[in-house]
Amino acid sequence: MSFKKLKPEVVEALKTIPIESLVDAAKSLFSTIKSGKNVLISAPVSSGKTTTALVSIFNKVNQEYEGSPRAILLTNSIEKAEALHKKIAPVCRKLDVTADLIHDKGNSIQQRNDIFDGTEIIIGNPKRIFELYLQNGINLKLLDLFIVDDLDECLSNHKQAELKRLIESLESKTQLVLLTNVYNKKVEVFIESLEIPLAVVELDESI
Repeated sequence: MSFKKLKPEVVEALKTIPIESLVDAAKSLFSTIKSGKNVLISAPVSSGKTTTALVSIFNKVNQEYEGSPRAILLTNSIEKAEALHKKIAPVCRKLDVTADLIHDKGNSIQQRNDIFDGTEIIIGNPKRIFELYLQNGINLKLLDLFIVDDLDECLSNHKQAELKRLIESLESKTQLVLLTNVYNKKVEVFIESLEIPLAVVELDESI
């Protein structure tokens, strides 16, 4: 992927983590997400779609807007959420943006306070994010990106209701990006239930 598609400050910040893998992963998918359209991306586990989504977040969320998150990335596994949060920490420091880790193992009151204090990026799991949303602990009004990673795994773990409610609460200006490892019947039924325009991109091979 050409660096011309990334903001200069993001290119510089990405040098704090292994940039080669991110660049390779972004070749086929970055432009799709950057278009701003709602999209479902179906690609194998090793395709790099998650890291591409992270690059897209940084390319859009690189300035502070106090009191409201600009991007939320949900993943089925608490362990993966922790790993992603740790991975992006150096980039966040370089760009002077805040990323909060929000999942079931954390203290919900502290998490709500952290979000209230102001954060640009939230990484977490559907259950805790939904709980905080119901408690008015998360404001979705200024979101630019709402990303669900491992959608197929989330659906297999019966997170349909939480995800659907959160997605239906998004503003029309918020871009929805769904990432799935397989495009199966559960995924098909779920996206049909959303009743929103959604482009579908399927990749059969790793990037």
